[in-house]
Amino acid sequence: MAAMDLKPEIARLIAAKEQRRQKLAALPFVEKVGVVVKLQQMAAPILRARGRAVRAWTLDVPKPGGRK
Repeated sequence: MAAMDLKPEIARLIAAKEQRRQKLAALPFVEKVGVVVKLQQMAAPILRARGRAVRAWTLDVPKPGGRK
């Protein structure tokens, strides 16, 4: 595959990456924290397998109506 063939694909990937960044930036704060917690939960088993002590955050999100 020639370098010229890669340029449109690279441009498409860069544009998709920028759109993803904008989408994440537009999320409400609580959802952003939820994303961080999910990433911690995904990484925790891997880090534990490597011998690291890991504790992922827990997210206590109130349910609609003010009840937990």
